Amino acid sequence: MHDLPLQRHQLFHTRDVDEARECVARVFCPHGLQPLGSRDALDARQHSVRVHREVSLNYVQYGAAVTIDPGYLRDFYLLQMPLRGQARVRCGAQQVEAHAALATLPSPSEPLHMQWGQDSPHLIVRFSKAALQHQLERLAQTPVHQPLVFELGVPMDAPALSPLLNFVRYLCSSHEQETGLGSEALAAQAEDYLLTSLLLLAPHNHSEALEGQGRRRLLPRSVRQAQEFMHGRVAEPASLAELCAQLGVSARALQTAFREHTGQSPMAYWRDIRLDRARALLQGARPGDGLGVSQVAAEFGFLHLGHFAAHYQQRFGESPAQTLRRARP
Repeated sequence: MHDLPLQRHQLFHTRDVDEARECVARVFCPHGLQPLGSRDALDARQHSVRVHREVSLNYVQYGAAVTIDPGYLRDFYLLQMPLRGQARVRCGAQQVEAHAALATLPSPSEPLHMQWGQDSPHLIVRFSKAALQHQLERLAQTPVHQPLVFELGVPMDAPALSPLLNFVRYLCSSHEQETGLGSEALAAQAEDYLLTSLLLLAPHNHSEALEGQGRRRLLPRSVRQAQEFMHGRVAEPASLAELCAQLGVSARALQTAFREHTGQSPMAYWRDIRLDRARALLQGARPGDGLGVSQVAAEFGFLHLGHFAAHYQQRFGESPAQTLRRARP
């Protein structure tokens, strides 16, 4: 058998329907589970790992064709990505035929009913409802009173969604390693990125509210205020939601203004500030000072050394280690 996603984090593997139902319910919620053919065909398993506190990655398979009837998801959302096969998903008034190029994103305020086809394993990201609601309000900079409802169908090949989907795959790959993401701080940063990306990239009933302020022109003074905040926070991991809260502007408004005035997104601008500071520190290194690349990366909020090196190479045309070697002839 080939390695399965998140195999290091197996919760169960069973051919018993009742055991499968009870085990999946511990991570998600109570639900009805019924094979559509012989119960002997069932080959159920789940692998699950938390990203940080509010998001988890899951691999779920049943082998046999099954109906799944959770009713309301209560306090979480599910981004369900079939790896192969098909699934018929109905959530409220929406219904789609999911497959490897079309994921689904059911919302907890709508009743959910699913029919997974034979041999249709899914990679599933579970998002806390409270965390998404809180992040939406931070990004929109306005209270949200209506339940957040996403469009049920999520096209996996849509260019706009590729950053989110590629990051999910990267996280799964990282959790195949013994060290996982490596630190609590990096896990928190990854979770924040997932929440923000889902809200900004996947269509939902509050997308217009996020877009609305983006149509209002922010003055260059607002952009300068954001830049001043960034220059004062070069040693801390960047968060778009935190920046919006600090300035009292929506994510879309801030992104639009930055592209108009700097030609970059705010997060790319913030990253480049930190890269420039890191380069200056590396160029000032002296023999015997004990300065290392990993120390410099951590000092400027880059929690993943590989990502730091890749962005550094792209910006300066050489690796941070090469800069350090030239500074110490």
